[in-house]
Amino acid sequence: MVVWTTLTGRGRAVAVLGAALLVSGALWGYLLVAALGACLVLLVVVETAAVLLARSITVEREVEPRVVVRQSACLGRLTVRGRRRRGLVRLDVADRVHDALVPVALPDRIDPDDPEASVTYPIPTPRRGLVDVGPVQVRLAGLTGMAARSVETGTIDQVRVLPRRVPLAGMMPGHRRAVTGTDETDVLGGTDLVGLHEYQMGDDLRRLHWATSARTGTLMVREDAEPSQAHVCVLLDDRASSYLGDDDLFEEAVELAAALCRSGLDDGSPVRLHVVSDRREVIVPSSVSRRPMREHEELDWLLAEIDLTGSLGQVALRTRDLDVAAAVTGPGADLRHLALVLGEAPTRVLAVVDPAPLVGAHQEADTLVLRGATSSSLASAWDAAVLG
Repeated sequence: MVVWTTLTGRGRAVAVLGAALLVSGALWGYLLVAALGACLVLLVVVETAAVLLARSITVEREVEPRVVVRQSACLGRLTVRGRRRRGLVRLDVADRVHDALVPVALPDRIDPDDPEASVTYPIPTPRRGLVDVGPVQVRLAGLTGMAARSVETGTIDQVRVLPRRVPLAGMMPGHRRAVTGTDETDVLGGTDLVGLHEYQMGDDLRRLHWATSARTGTLMVREDAEPSQAHVCVLLDDRASSYLGDDDLFEEAVELAAALCRSGLDDGSPVRLHVVSDRREVIVPSSVSRRPMREHEELDWLLAEIDLTGSLGQVALRTRDLDVAAAVTGPGADLRHLALVLGEAPTRVLAVVDPAPLVGAHQEADTLVLRGATSSSLASAWDAAVLG
């Protein structure tokens, strides 16, 4: 808890003026001037004492939900305990959100003898990432603003802000592979075992793995994947030079990359998310049951926390097993180089967040290039390519 008490600018000015009037009036025999100065000094002393002697106030905060989508609702609930004086001291409360103070309006009518008051207020989520909420700043100020006491109290909570959800019509068709890894297409039938999870209500009993269930004494269900399912790779350019120093363009790129990953997962495809700087990679295996796995959470966390870097490191994708490869970048990127990074995937797409695109879509060699000023406009261009 951090506490500090100080005279405000108004309080210091009134104190100096009162002292000057008191001294000059006493020296020159002007009793009225000296009395006026004494009243001003007394007013400052009384307000300072009132602020110092004000009864302690405690606050508690709850944040719900802790994981939100950018620009969606996130609420804080603040409970203020302690008797709040009327008259000489007023109470102001603000919550610190990402190093900025968010005023919290307490109820207009507060019973001075009521030991508790609660209020709900919005927590802004304008940007993606981890947002620190707290500590709460409680400010007790004199009625005329001569003195104030501020207290920072409470814990620091974190809210994880995910990219906005941009809808897509679906994933572009890819070249499906056979179980053996050859270039055959449309291999039908069969599944591969990629994992097991404990049985929960609603699971298909036909997918019970009896050998493991008998060995562990717990019903275990197979996590299967279709070996012929198209493999999807989303390459996110996280280099600051690619976005010409514009963080807002990068936010649009992250939103589109998140939409592409979700679209692939909704189709049941195995999805890889990789960043150009080669700092992070998340691989989400396919699943017939579409059941959320640990990798889904890792993917969300990466998309929430990834930021721009000045690194010149270059990713080297293993392109042999890719069917659909999409790179999301900005107007300052070398598109030819990124096209080479995508390798020989049958379906290659470059999505460029361009604030002033001349064309929405065009073909360069065997690569489709989409341009748009926002993630929504790029999603529309993607949908046109999928449906066309």
